Amino acid sequence: MLMTPDVTNLHFHGLSIPPSCHADDSLRTSIPAFGKPFVYRFRISPQQSPGLYWYHPHIHGRSEEQVLGGASGAFIVGGIVNKVPEVAGLPERIVVLRDHQLGRSAHRLPDRPLPSRDLSVNYVSVPYPDYPAPVIQSQPSVREFWRVLNASADTYVNLNLIFNGEWEKNRFVAAHPYWQQLGIVALDGVPISQANPHGKTIDWRTDVLIPPGGRAEFILQAPAEGVKAELITSGAQITPPIDEDSSMNSPNNPAFPVDDDDATPPRPLAKIVASESAVEPPALPHTGRPITNDNQPALVDVVPGRSRKLYFSEEIKDPKHPAMSTSFFITEEGQVPRMFDPSNLTPNIVVHQGDVEDWTIENRSQESHVFHIHQLHFLLLERDGEPADNHYLLDTVDVPYWDGSSKQFPSVKLRMDFRNPSIVGIFPYHCHILQHADGGMMGLIEVRPTATARR
Repeated sequence: MLMTPDVTNLHFHGLSIPPSCHADDSLRTSIPAFGKPFVYRFRISPQQSPGLYWYHPHIHGRSEEQVLGGASGAFIVGGIVNKVPEVAGLPERIVVLRDHQLGRSAHRLPDRPLPSRDLSVNYVSVPYPDYPAPVIQSQPSVREFWRVLNASADTYVNLNLIFNGEWEKNRFVAAHPYWQQLGIVALDGVPISQANPHGKTIDWRTDVLIPPGGRAEFILQAPAEGVKAELITSGAQITPPIDEDSSMNSPNNPAFPVDDDDATPPRPLAKIVASESAVEPPALPHTGRPITNDNQPALVDVVPGRSRKLYFSEEIKDPKHPAMSTSFFITEEGQVPRMFDPSNLTPNIVVHQGDVEDWTIENRSQESHVFHIHQLHFLLLERDGEPADNHYLLDTVDVPYWDGSSKQFPSVKLRMDFRNPSIVGIFPYHCHILQHADGGMMGLIEVRPTATARR
């Protein structure tokens, strides 16, 4: 089928469902705008972790365009109160962050970087340069349970809640105690306690980095009446700082990323106004959908059968026009870097159902990337060769940029879980910055049935 702008499909991000037609096949399913109705049919397993998930188009070459246009949605697998009883009875808010093309009136201001994208909160735009933030009303000082999806095509957010903060030179001036604690309950749809059954159920921190495609569910305490409260993104440094004296950080260097293409400066997202007259959203019930225990050992305790190394890389063919000439790659060590070709669905990696492997993902480019794989969650083990501060089960993970000179590339080590029999088939792994995925930074993995002869 010709990939015209009105052809689409859906990927059900985070669900362990078959990569097959009418379920989660994003490789062969192409739905024309005026064709006969296409029906998705799949069953969410009782083993699916309770939490926040989402769906979005996954037509290669058009994903960024369609997600920037707002084609996405959130959904919840219930039962989190059975895993995290601390959230039972709390008012529940669902917040979907999206990015959009900058408005026509956007212009560079002195000491104020131009963002690469505008943002919106539940479809309420927060446009550059004035950032008129939407208002969220709450009861004074009440605890709430927030479920936040970064449904952006390309934009990182680094969430903070600040009380009585002020802007100064492009940043929020707020020192302790202005930065408020956020109690992380789940990431990417999985309660944080699930990776380590004996670990904590809540991780309190003042910032939450959510890459494109990621989700965070957390507890926060609303402000007292009269307190100026703002939910902000404090920005994300996803390319090396510009050093005018360095030839490495120069637009003439073919490895240097596109100027301003990744700028994500600090900016407000919403104001939280406390009032006794505010109507809180419905509260979570005190009991929820039971989660079936499949008696598999915790992933952290499984001995992997194999290790692999994959890496992100880029090639700018014309430094004078990098936006139009950049090729993006994700490659297993030992293979030749190639851009993804949707006409060739030969898998780059073959595993078998029941396998567990450790993958190291390196970033050999000078902009950050976001590793994502369909159909499963992985366990974060290490960053840059050091044990991760926390073992989280994720389906998206940030891999920071290479500075251009360090001998060690930024990396993450992940434990990949192919034990679920529902995920047999061929499906993608890719960078979830959709500009990069559409530009070729994608590969294919085949999970074969256990009985298939190994090669």
